Amino acid sequence: MNNFFTKAETIDFTKARLVSTCRDLNKKFIEPQDVYTQLTRALQMTLDINQVIRVFMEHLVKYVPFDHFEYYAESQGIHLGSAKQSTHSCDYHLSLPHEDLGNLKLTRNKKFNADELAAIENLLTALVYPLRNALLYKLAVDSSLTDGLTQVANKRAFEFHFLRETEIAKRHSNPLSLIVMDIDKFKNINDNFGHSAGDQVLRQVVKTVENICRKSDLLFRYGGEEFVVILRETNLAGAYTIAERIRKKVQETRCFVGTREIPVTVSLGVSAFTPDESPETFFDRADDAMYQAKKSGRNRTRVDTTDTSEPDAIDSKSA
Repeated sequence: MNNFFTKAETIDFTKARLVSTCRDLNKKFIEPQDVYTQLTRALQMTLDINQVIRVFMEHLVKYVPFDHFEYYAESQGIHLGSAKQSTHSCDYHLSLPHEDLGNLKLTRNKKFNADELAAIENLLTALVYPLRNALLYKLAVDSSLTDGLTQVANKRAFEFHFLRETEIAKRHSNPLSLIVMDIDKFKNINDNFGHSAGDQVLRQVVKTVENICRKSDLLFRYGGEEFVVILRETNLAGAYTIAERIRKKVQETRCFVGTREIPVTVSLGVSAFTPDESPETFFDRADDAMYQAKKSGRNRTRVDTTDTSEPDAIDSKSA
């Protein structure tokens, strides 16, 4: 049998035993081969990793009962299900040659017998290739939505999340704010220190912003030296406070090329979403505020004042 997976407790699992086990399970299965074929066909219907795991679990539980499952692939940050504490469990590391496909754990209060373990391992052979294809597809999608230099989400990802977040904010009347940020005189940095230094500055600014932003905030590289932060559940005053923290921290953080220090500052624009406006208008207001910050001397935070619901909450000039 192909070595698709390894188990925490090694089981002697030969083809002869597989055939014998499948015969023993005929009372439970309609036909072992039919089950395998049906599962294979079902798994080939999707490239969505969540659906692949869901389909496999729905088929497996019909023949081998379990209480909970957990699948995780740390290399791609995938964690599905929850293997809650139970008396008994079985663990599998799924793999193909030179490919790590993650780990699967099943738990229940009754011990898994040898026939059930053999049946699980038999059905896992139907999972590995669809799982591999789903993981590769997810990797390709993630790569197309990630900026290669800074490793944050790119403009394409922003467009998707921005529409989604504005729809949620409108539907539930949740506060939503936006920060548009641009690195000041970035062309001069490239001209005076070189493009590799410019890349270093971009990565450093991203790291600074990530350290300040909350887990619920979404950071994107919009293009060139321009970045956008979507602030969920955040009003205009809260967004301004975060923008100012970013501005001050970027200015304080020292960046060197050899012994030469690169002065780095950013200009930021802030706006808060109003339910009666379009997403495009919401973005344009923050973008315009950012350009006003640049015109006012750079290294500033400017707040769009179209939304007057918080007239006394904001000082639009940077401290």
